Amino acid sequence: MKRLEANTLQALSHIQSLGRRDFLRLCSAAASLAAVGAALAPARAVAALPTGIAHMSDAEYAVFRRLMEVALVTDGTRLVPAKDVPVLQTLDAALLATMEPHILAGLKGGIAYFNDGPRAQFGQPFVALDDAQARAFLDAWADSPEVPQRALAVGLKKLIGLAYWANPPTWLPLGYDGPVTRRWGLESLGNAPMPKD
Repeated sequence: MKRLEANTLQALSHIQSLGRRDFLRLCSAAASLAAVGAALAPARAVAALPTGIAHMSDAEYAVFRRLMEVALVTDGTRLVPAKDVPVLQTLDAALLATMEPHILAGLKGGIAYFNDGPRAQFGQPFVALDDAQARAFLDAWADSPEVPQRALAVGLKKLIGLAYWANPPTWLPLGYDGPVTRRWGLESLGNAPMPKD
């Protein structure tokens, strides 16, 4: 259990360290991997999970899907509906596919822990909560003095948000037409230091 908890905290630390640009870079590299993986997926896997999901179990997919429904509310806004964007496929291909096996195992343990978290208060797992209960649970854990609870609530919500905004169709309602580096044809210098003069 201690090892699982350490791996979970390591996975959450990895997630928390990702900035938007890092996540978008991962998405770009993983997009073709997801397409190839979906094309080569066995029929059994395709029937159980949507196309493009290769690194989540049915239970993990259900947690992320429920989290997306309550934490990424687009109804009544100009934003692209989350159901019209491959949020979970992006998350699977851009992050989960790139994780070291022990970090991925820690994250998976954290997802199971998160799903079981509301049983004490609501008598059921996160995936079975109604919207109000799920939001109350998320808020309670996000404000929890317990580091694993706080890190999971914030980290999992961050993953959903990053995976949504990594998809270019979500940018249009904001008036964002993509990185200026692409429009202006600027070469990426990676993490090169800024010029001194």
